[in-house]
Amino acid sequence: MKVSIVGATAYTSRDLIKILARHPEARIVHLGGRREGNPPIVDIFPELKGVCDMRLAGLEPADAPEKPDVAFFTLPHGVSMEYVPRYLEAGVRCVDFSADYRFDEVALYERWYRRHDDAANVARAVYGIPELFADRIAGADLVGNPGCYPTSVILGLAPFVRAGLISGADVTVDAKSGVSGRGNKPSLGSMYCECNEDLRAYKVTGHRHEPEMEHGLRLAGAAGAEVTFIPHLAPMDRGILATIVAPLEREATDEELQSVLEDFYAGRPFVRVRAAEDQPRTKAVSFTNCCDVAAVVRKRRRLIVTSAIDNMMKGASSQAVQNMNVMFGLDQTAGLL
Repeated sequence: MKVSIVGATAYTSRDLIKILARHPEARIVHLGGRREGNPPIVDIFPELKGVCDMRLAGLEPADAPEKPDVAFFTLPHGVSMEYVPRYLEAGVRCVDFSADYRFDEVALYERWYRRHDDAANVARAVYGIPELFADRIAGADLVGNPGCYPTSVILGLAPFVRAGLISGADVTVDAKSGVSGRGNKPSLGSMYCECNEDLRAYKVTGHRHEPEMEHGLRLAGAAGAEVTFIPHLAPMDRGILATIVAPLEREATDEELQSVLEDFYAGRPFVRVRAAEDQPRTKAVSFTNCCDVAAVVRKRRRLIVTSAIDNMMKGASSQAVQNMNVMFGLDQTAGLL
């Protein structure tokens, strides 16, 4: 498969290039960027020397020296929608990292982001969590790659929604993320002296990943999903640890919860079910496409789920490649183990 990366200077693009360089069925043919003089990608990410020595080109389909089969868009929210339609019209299948195609309701997107300029393609997009929606992803020309926080939460709760143990209402999520989640655009909040030896909550009055969590849970079967989400910035490069609390519809045991998780994720290689005494941790999932989950009962009818992912990998780049694998009929693990 010939691959284009549109927005190749993002942090997520760096990991994406590394994955695709070792992918047995993929070849990068185009790195689209907006740096003056179109420098080699190694000038931006020196660790790619010998891995990918291509120069940047423009962002348009015509800037690719060979027509790609699939394009990954690592552009900011609101910018992807400018370019995705052009690639679709050129017959290129698309995986978008921004929020532009994650929601099936334009009004919901516009409430949390900005005016949507490509509403016509929203309906054709598929929300890209392969463990839940592989059948739809397989036939899609456009996949909205999920956000990092929502990935950790939806994978943690979906088995219990499907088992009828939770309705998805009154869910509380306390999650910590590494600083790479802020991207590589300079800002005071992401400076070393501001982040190091510090832990703080942010956007406690409402984060735009909250409606995405509710949207993903509704797609998984929780019609009345309602989430209260409190994100925190942790002094680490990468990783997310989410602690999720939800009321159970009936009393359950730790053993039952463990069985629900193990049965649901049997045959799904990238979700690893942990025992209660072996809690998920960010170091165990770093630089992998894995999501580690564990669940226990508290006070007889309170479900506690812990979920850990690498925000740059399962929360972005490696999940995008997993989506590509599904779209092209490959084994989901191709290039990811």
